[in-house]
Amino acid sequence: MRAFLGIGLPAGTREAIVSATEIFRGLHAPVAWTAPENLHITLNFLGEILPERVAPLQRSMRVVAAGIGPFSLAAAGGGAFPGTRNPRIFWVGFLEPLELVRQLQQNMGNALSGAGFSREDRPFHPHITVGRTRGALPPAWGERFVQSLSGKGFGVVPVSSFTLYESRLGPGGAVYAPLCDFRLEGPDKRETREEKEP
Repeated sequence: MRAFLGIGLPAGTREAIVSATEIFRGLHAPVAWTAPENLHITLNFLGEILPERVAPLQRSMRVVAAGIGPFSLAAAGGGAFPGTRNPRIFWVGFLEPLELVRQLQQNMGNALSGAGFSREDRPFHPHITVGRTRGALPPAWGERFVQSLSGKGFGVVPVSSFTLYESRLGPGGAVYAPLCDFRLEGPDKRETREEKEP
């Protein structure tokens, strides 16, 4: 099965992103727009994994989740990878500070590498993919997209957990099915819980 680890978004953030990109979604351009219910933050793309690897993966991710407490991200602005001149991916970004989400992704990468999964070779840039190009775009299309989202906020994303998703490909596009949630606890919270337990 195809799987990835990510962070879901509140309904308000998804709605704000769809509203801000609606003018582009309505244009006849070769862009596959992400369905509103599929908008998320990818932490690690795992690719095809065997079912028997899910249980050990869950165990290692629980350890990762126990190491960082809940935090929040402010979704704002947008951009394109690899750039606006020849965009392949359109995205919504986040305002600093981003230390905690970067630390979470780094800890996750270390744990996955130790469990035999390949490490991401690109620097981690937290974002929400809103569209992928499927052909040549008109000139300055990427610049127009980025300018239209410049200075716009899409709400606060409270991060109290991350999720293991299965990506099921179908005729209407991918469907992301959550398999398991991992609640962020942080060392302080875990110690407090352990002190209360008999």
